Order: sequence, then C-alpha cells, then structure tokens
Amino acid sequence: MSYDSLIKNLGFTRDPFATTNADEEDFLEDYFIEPPFFKAVYGQLDNPKSSVVFAPRGGGKTALKRKIEIASKSSPFVCVTYNSFPTDGLRLSSITHDYHLKNISRLLLIALIGVASEYEPERLSGKERHILFLLVKLYLTDIDSTLLKSSISSVQSLSDKARAWWNRCTGPVGLVLNAVFTKLGLGHAEIKQLEEANGKLGQASDHISFLAELAVKYGYKSVYILIDKVDENNLTGKVSASFEFIRPIIIDLPLLETKHIAFKFFLWDKLADEYREVARPDRVKYYELKWSDDQLKAMLSKRLEAHSGRKVSSLTSICGLEEDVDLDRIVVAFSSGSPRNIIRACKEILDQQSEVDSNVKKISTHAVIKGFEVFSENYSIELYRNVVTDIQKLKRTNFLLRHVYADVFKVTQAAGLAKVRKWQELGAVEQIGTIQEIRGSRPSNHYAVANPFLLKYVFSDIPLFDLWRKKIRFCQCDQMLLRDWDASPKQRCHSCQREIDDTFVEKPDAPVFVKKPLLKPAKT
Repeated sequence: MSYDSLIKNLGFTRDPFATTNADEEDFLEDYFIEPPFFKAVYGQLDNPKSSVVFAPRGGGKTALKRKIEIASKSSPFVCVTYNSFPTDGLRLSSITHDYHLKNISRLLLIALIGVASEYEPERLSGKERHILFLLVKLYLTDIDSTLLKSSISSVQSLSDKARAWWNRCTGPVGLVLNAVFTKLGLGHAEIKQLEEANGKLGQASDHISFLAELAVKYGYKSVYILIDKVDENNLTGKVSASFEFIRPIIIDLPLLETKHIAFKFFLWDKLADEYREVARPDRVKYYELKWSDDQLKAMLSKRLEAHSGRKVSSLTSICGLEEDVDLDRIVVAFSSGSPRNIIRACKEILDQQSEVDSNVKKISTHAVIKGFEVFSENYSIELYRNVVTDIQKLKRTNFLLRHVYADVFKVTQAAGLAKVRKWQELGAVEQIGTIQEIRGSRPSNHYAVANPFLLKYVFSDIPLFDLWRKKIRFCQCDQMLLRDWDASPKQRCHSCQREIDDTFVEKPDAPVFVKKPLLKPAKT
C-alpha cells in the first residue's frame, strides 16, 4: 500500500513503470514515438513488402510491432503475430523450414476462419470450402486447448465478434472441428463426401498463399506476419542459436515475396552480423532501430503524462533535486538507447522512495542515488555476471591492453587479449581507437567501458552525480563518451574522431545536467 500511496502523492493515476513489456502496455499509443523508418516498415497495404528490424534487447522492437498490431484493428489487413514457438521436446536441428511454415499456416487458418465466421458460407466456393476442410483436418485435428487459445490470441486483426466466436470453440477437439465445419457451411453429407474425395494440399507455402488470396477475397488488402521474440525461447539463448532458429525462413526469398503477404521480423541486434552474410537488401530491406536522446526524453515525458492525466511531464518536476539537475536527461543517457532500461531504472527509484517515505510529493535525492546504485548492480550482474569482477579490478573507465595483462592480472599478452575479447563479445567494453605508447612502435588498442550502468557499478564508491561529472561527456556529434576525464581531459571521440580537450569545458566542476557539457576541439 505504501507504493500505491507514493504513486498517488506524486500525481499519478496509475504506476507509469509497472511493466517493461510492450505487449502488456494498455496506453502504448499515448506515448509511442515513431522511429525514423516506422512508415517504411509499416509499408503500403496494397503493395506489402517484407522487412527486418534489428534492435537491442529492450530497444523498442516489441513496441514497434505492437503499433502495427494496433493499426490492424482499424485498417484492412490481416495481422498475425508469430512469437510463441512450441519447442517442447525439440532440438535446434528440429527447427526446420517446414516447422515454421506449419506454425504460420495454423495461425493464418485461424485468422481466416475468424473472418469467414462473419459472412454467409455461400461466399466461399465449393473448391475453397474443400481446401479449408482439408486445412482444418491438417492443422486443427490434434490441437490442444492451450495451443488453440494461444493461436487465437496471436491473431491481432480478429474482430470482437470473431474472437468471441473462436473463444467459444476452445473446448474438446471434436467440438472445435464441428463448430468450424458448421460455420463454413459444411453439413454432415458434404463432410462425408469431402472425406471420401480426400485430395492433396501441396506444401505449407501453398497453404499460406491460398489463405492470403482468401483474405483478399474477403476485402483485405494484405496479410502481415509479425515475427518477434526469436531469442527468448529455450533453444535460443545464444546469438548463433537465435539466428539458426529463424534462418530457414528469413533466407527464403520466394516465401518473403509471396503475393499479398509481408513478413516483418523484429530481431535482436546481435543477429545482424550473421544476417548480413546472407541478406539481400535489394529485395528485403533491413533497418536498425536506434533512438536519439531527444526521442527517448519525449517518450518518457509522454509516458508520464499518460499515467497522470497530463499533470506530470518530467521526472525532474517530481524530484527534490538541485535546480540545475535534469534527471530525465541522466536517466535517458544511462539507458544507452533502451526504453526498457529507462522504465526499469525509474521503477527502482520509486521503489527506493517507497521504502524510505511514501508520504511525500517529491522524490528525494537519496532515493535517486540509491535507485541508480541498486539498478546498476542488478543490471550489470544480469548482463555481465562472468566478467564484472574482472572489470572492477581495472579501476579505470578507459584503458590499454597493457594495463590489463601487465598491471592488473599479471598474465601474458595473449591471455590479457583473450579476456578483453570476452568482455567485448558481451558488450561490456568496446574498442575506442588506438594509442601509440612508444614512438616507432605499433599502436596499442584503446578500450572503454561501454555501458553507463556498468560504469556506475564498476565505480560503486563514486556517487551518481560525481560519476557524471568525472566520467561522462558528450561530443558535439552527440556521442556519449565514457572516459576518465578527471584523470586525462584530452580524448578523442570514437564516433567522429574529433579531438577533445576537456580543460576548455565551462564550469567543469559544476553538477550541470540541464545542457550537455560543451566539448571543444583541441587547439592547434
């Protein structure tokens, strides 16, 4: 109850950070910010094109997918979401081309039967009823109630009437089949004739094509198949396994160019390199979802407004911090482009405040600092659990390979390089350039911690606002630079290669967060 009291005291009608899953967001449309290529991904309904979207985990893939699902409620396209993969008892080698097509065919069949349920059976020709009969026998004869319910919920474009009809059919299989056949206008005599006639259906790709043509006959312009959460099942924990899982259909160009159909893939950005090796961007375009800080701040503001009746539009306004502290900007900068990280960090701040005192109208500085500390620790251990301790031993934000193997771990150069490569693979550090330590020698690789939350955990002894002043700057190209600015104010931006001399920063010791620190090129 104390948390509920805090939410109310801060001016909210409901918790703005209750969920990080876009599929569970009831007010997504109120704070959805379109990425630059959203309209291109959405495409033209009368000329649908398949596409692939890459983004980090928590980077907004599902929100973008959800926006398309919402659009299907009022636009003339059939929309099914393929993000629940039945994998019990299967190995990765069992995930074949046919596996995916059969799952997708089942979803489309349920979608089109739902559409047909709203019309008189006579609208279907005898041949169409025959094919539907065979498809129902193929895909729904052995379906259990749980899978049927899951499949129904995956059809986003079902009308309320069609969804209600389907939900009444989620009993024993025999009753399901009888209800479907009756809705298709198939009486006992005709069913007997069709069973005797039997017939061949061809491949699963033919089933998908037939169902798409049927959708057009019923007045829809196209069929969208949204593929998400590929990396979130029991077979796909690793990057290579995730790509292997979806590879059979993402490389099938004839399938992706099926008439009236668009496949929309929403994939973890770690799969991008493997995809590029087989990609055909001339036929299937792919995009990388990246949010600017301004977009994320706008998203956060709209989210707060949507959950407060427009009374709250910024975190800063409900925090008792110094006047020049822009908490929204700090949270956004630390999120590294991830809307999910913003929500989780904000949730932790509110949790900390509710523990201290829920009868306040402003979040305390203590709650903000403690919230960042707790979330940084949890986040770092979640993502980098096997390397966090080693990175903490460096006691540096940016470093050279020599520091790793010679100064800290006292190992060979090869062993030190192996450590750093492991950190890079996990996304904990990144190479930011090279430095020539000795004139005439080969340049040494220069690395830096890649994530602000990890940086906060590494320097757990430095309070949040001090960390911001000492370790974080922004280049004129908007690249965030995590460096030991307090030890070495002259650095180079790893994005635009601009040389930066932080000794020229105005008010270098002030906790200013309202404006980005001004970084000027070094004097020549």
